[in-house]
Amino acid sequence: MRKEVLLFVAVLLCAGAVFADAVLTVTGVIALKNTETSYEFTLDELKKLKGTTYVVQDPWMGECFYQGIELIELLNYVGYPSNAKNVVLICSDKKEFVIAVKDAKLFPIMLAYANKGRDLPQNQGGPLKLVYPISTYPELEKTYPKDNWAWWVVGIRVEM
Repeated sequence: MRKEVLLFVAVLLCAGAVFADAVLTVTGVIALKNTETSYEFTLDELKKLKGTTYVVQDPWMGECFYQGIELIELLNYVGYPSNAKNVVLICSDKKEFVIAVKDAKLFPIMLAYANKGRDLPQNQGGPLKLVYPISTYPELEKTYPKDNWAWWVVGIRVEM
């Protein structure tokens, strides 16, 4: 009996370790899940997905060379319905930022995890920061002003 209890505890600890270092949880209307209700990504998993890079004039950090994943690539990975309207990004402080799915399809809006090849530290919005390609598409600033550059993104919710 004692061995079974110890084995059960060990299994629980190992299962918890799988998601212990998750940096992003995607919920809402998605097809692919690795938990009962969501898909949890570690930073290493995100880095293995098709990435993107660009130089942009970050309104808070100046010129940056960000590396990350386009929001639409992330949505494609977890499988979202074609009629989904919005993606809500949730930050560690519970602030939420809404991005229209049509804009995620049209523009390379990024969840950045690195600047100049180095992981984003917390004091620069890391480990995940929402970045808009405003240097290439300045019209985005009308819809998504500088206050929409979300720092410390921990969740995404896909909505209809």
